[in-house]
Formats: sequence, structure tokens, C-alpha cells
Amino acid sequence: MAGGKETPRQKMIGMMYLVLLALLAMNVSKEILLSFVIIDEALGKTNTAFNVKNEQAINEFEKQYQLNKEKVGEWYQKAKSVHEASKEMTDYIDLLKRTMIIQTEGFPDADQYVSVKSDGQVTTYSPAVDSLFNLKFVESKDNYDKITHAMIGDASNPKEGEFTAKELRLKLEEFQEKLFKLIPDKHKSDFETKNRFDFADLQVSKGGTSEKWEVANFYHVPVAAVVTNLSRLSAEVRAIQSEAMNLLFSEISASDFKFDTLAVKVLPNANIVTLGDSFKADLIVAAYSTTENPILEVGGDIDTSAASPNDWKVINPLDTARVKIDKGVASYGFKTSTEGEVNWGGFIKMKKPGTDNEFAVYPFKHTFIVQKPSTVVSPTKMNVVYRGLENPIEVSVGGYAPSQLQVSADNGTLSGSNGKYTIKPGQGKECAVRVSVKSKDGKVSPMGEPFKFRVKDIPKPEPFFAGVTGSGKATSGRLKLEKKVTAKLEDFDFEGVNYTVVAFDLVVNVRGRYSTYSSKSENLTSEMAGVLANQQRGDKVTIQNIFAVGPDGKRKGIGNIILDVQ
Repeated sequence: MAGGKETPRQKMIGMMYLVLLALLAMNVSKEILLSFVIIDEALGKTNTAFNVKNEQAINEFEKQYQLNKEKVGEWYQKAKSVHEASKEMTDYIDLLKRTMIIQTEGFPDADQYVSVKSDGQVTTYSPAVDSLFNLKFVESKDNYDKITHAMIGDASNPKEGEFTAKELRLKLEEFQEKLFKLIPDKHKSDFETKNRFDFADLQVSKGGTSEKWEVANFYHVPVAAVVTNLSRLSAEVRAIQSEAMNLLFSEISASDFKFDTLAVKVLPNANIVTLGDSFKADLIVAAYSTTENPILEVGGDIDTSAASPNDWKVINPLDTARVKIDKGVASYGFKTSTEGEVNWGGFIKMKKPGTDNEFAVYPFKHTFIVQKPSTVVSPTKMNVVYRGLENPIEVSVGGYAPSQLQVSADNGTLSGSNGKYTIKPGQGKECAVRVSVKSKDGKVSPMGEPFKFRVKDIPKPEPFFAGVTGSGKATSGRLKLEKKVTAKLEDFDFEGVNYTVVAFDLVVNVRGRYSTYSSKSENLTSEMAGVLANQQRGDKVTIQNIFAVGPDGKRKGIGNIILDVQ
């Protein structure tokens, strides 16, 4: 409770104290314990409401700060400090409640408590399972021994340290002093009087016996009452925060911001419009008033040569029946009929303050492009698409954002979005990409004919052994070092397309006659390595029946290699 003249809120809190102390003087029945659960849940709702209100307040501060940093900066920084101090305090109180519940229930830590309470479904505490610490789920609501030991110890000399009543009091005192320093001087005295925590000794009996604040609130008090009391303190902190934010916000006014420039802003839906589609633009005067609608005059051009703005004119006036004005914003739209650059302009007229028929006139000009539908689909790696590969393509349609495109493929699987796609063709010799666009009004329109691609198999790779493909020479020393036959794609546009040799035969001259040895992988067998080590100058070595598998999974014969031993 706070000292001095009490507000209705503080009177309510005082009554709660009296009720709490009266209940604690009796044997605590199940019904009384359940009453604490009800009160705690009500306080939880109050805290949630305060949280929403305080978040809205700091968001409004942020908004006003962005509008006028110089004026709002000092108060915005103080509001952030209030917000951070309050969050730090309420986070501590929440942690203290959870810690007391865990210790009362006889668990060593939060993880084990949550694991048991959630029947093993959750093994690590997180905010998502914070509801498990709700007072109604606590089994030992009437237990006070463990809390007394943890927060007080000896009533004649309450203990200090982490998660003690003394630490709680210290943090509450530090919190209120932080806020007192942030309140404007003209409000400081009244704010301190209303919002100072009262840590005076409390009378606990008719005979006048008093106890220290820590002992009266947390010594031999069941966990149900302690948790409820801590929830009350959270509500107090949030209420003090709310009042502090209101006082800080009173130092600024969202209604007195001044703008030193008035200028017309043309906000078109697009600067490039497809033939047959509609052009639309919003026109406003910044800073404009939502309670004062402007007058909009539009035409193909404007004439501002006259000395008086009242004599300015539009050239080739356009149909003003299409003008729409709502809350200070004027909108105008017309359907295009020819290609090329379209110039238009006009005047926005605003009634001058304090006058009936005098207007401030603001001219504007604007240009946009009208073009026929055009679609560009371009492979980023090749002129054809290859079966078995995810071929990257880019799709764009002039005048439309990538997010408006709808792309599909015939004889192929298409994936991707926002203009960048990959296509994996099927078994046919050709595949096609179809492009449509979805306008802002939901209309879907095809963009020209489908774009067709030739489909080819991935080229066969070349076999290599001892640095040779096809035919060539290799020294006997080089043959002794080689371990495997490889396959490579030469001059292929795709990067990272690899083939693996899965079988080959080795034919060599051994003691005057040719012998054949087979491998079921890319590696030489030990027998192959042995005969190659005995090859001499003038011998011939042939690697034949070479098969390899690539990304498409097909087994392909890729030729032979003939070596002359040097």
C-alpha cells in the first residue's frame, strides 16, 4: 500500500490486506484456499489488461517520437526507462512466484517440475508452458514451511539473499526510486505520495502486536496467499507504470505538431500500366486534415502562368465525375486506351482557415507509362532444359510485381516464387511455361502464348584415367599411382552436375596374352592395381565397358580409354 491520501485503488488494496490477514489468523480450509485461487486469477486478468494498456502507451510514444524526435525525444527516453524498469520488476516477481511454487512442491528445478506437471510431454520450461505454474495446479496450497524457510528464515532476523522477502522489498524500493526520478518536477510530489510502497510494520493482532513487513507478509503464510500477494504486487507495479506513462505523455500533445511545408503527393497504383487496365492514383496534401475535404481539378496539363493562383487553369479537363474524396484524400482514376507516356495534372484546393470562399491552390503534375502486355521468361543457365535437373528460370511481366505472377508448366514440375523458379521436365521432347497475372482486384489474366523449351537428356560425360580420355600416353609410374576411373562433363553450363563411374573392364597384356579384369565401382581392384604395376614401356592398356550414373539416375555407357605405356 502507499502512504498519504489514499486513492480508491489503494483503499481496495488495503482491504485485501485486512482480508488476507484475517484469513491467515484462522485455520486455512480448502474453501479459503480456493478463494485465493479465484483472487489470483482475477489479479492475473488485471495484470494482462495493464500489460495491454502499457504496451499501447509505449507504442504511442514511439509513434510520436518518429513524428517529432526533437520535441518528444526526452519524454520518449524516460517512458522507455519506465517501461524497462517495470518489466524488470514484474519479471522478477513472476520468477519469484515460480521459484516458491517449485520449492513448495518439492522439485529441484523448473525443468523437472514442468516435466512432471505436463506428464513428460514437455521436458524444458518455456513461456509456452507458463500456465503450469498457475496457482490452481499447485498441490500443496496450504504449505507454509518451505516458503517461510526460503523467504524469511528466522522471524526475529529475516534472512537476506536471492529470492528472499528482503530482496523483494529492496527491488521494490529501487523500482519506485527509479520512477520517482523520471517524473516531471511539477508532478513529482503528488506522484510520490500516491505511489510509494508502504513498508512500515503491520499490526497483526487486536492487542497491537506489530511485525516487520517481510514477516507479516511471508512468515508462516501458505503458498496460496504468498502467490496471490505477489500477483497483487505485480498489479501495483503495473498500475504505477501506467500512471507514470500518463504523466510523461501529458508533456507532449499529439494534436500540436506543426508542419512547415504543404505539398501535393501523387500516389499511383503503378507508373506502368498494361494496355486495357485502369490507372488509379491517390492525391493528398501533406499534412492534410481528415475533417476538411479538398477540391480536385484534373486535366491533361496545367497552366500556372497567371499571377494569381485563383486564375490558374487545367488544360484539356478530364471527367471530374470520377473524382472521389474521403477523409481528406482525393482519388482519381481513368482507363487507358493508347500506349506510351501519359501526362496529366491538376490542382488541389484547400479552404484557408477562418475563411468561407478563399482557397490555397496546390498544383501537381504526374507521368506514367502505358504499354502492351509483355512477358519475359529466360533460362538463367542454358537455352534448353535438361531432363533430370532442376533448371532455373526467371519470369517477369512488365508493370506487375513478381508476387502477382501465376506460373505453371506442361510436361514438367515447377517450383519457386516471386519471379524465380526451377523446372524439372518430364519424358516428352518439349515443355511449356504458362504465365498469368493476378491484378489487385483479383482478376487473373494470361500473358500471351506459352513459352516452349526443348527437353534434352543430360549429356554423356567423358571417361578419364591417368589424365587421359579417349586415347593417349601414360608412364608406367603414373599407372602405379592411379586409383580409379572418373567421369567428367566438359563445357557444360550447369555447375555441380556430377557423374560417378559404376563399372568398367581393364584389358592388359599379361605374359604375352590379353587378360580382362572387371570392377563394379569407379575404383581399381587390388588385382587391377597389381597388373598395372607390372606394365612396361610399349604395352597397351585398355579400359572399356565404362558405365556411369548421373543426377537423372540413368546408367550410361561413356566409351573407352586406350593407353600406350611410356
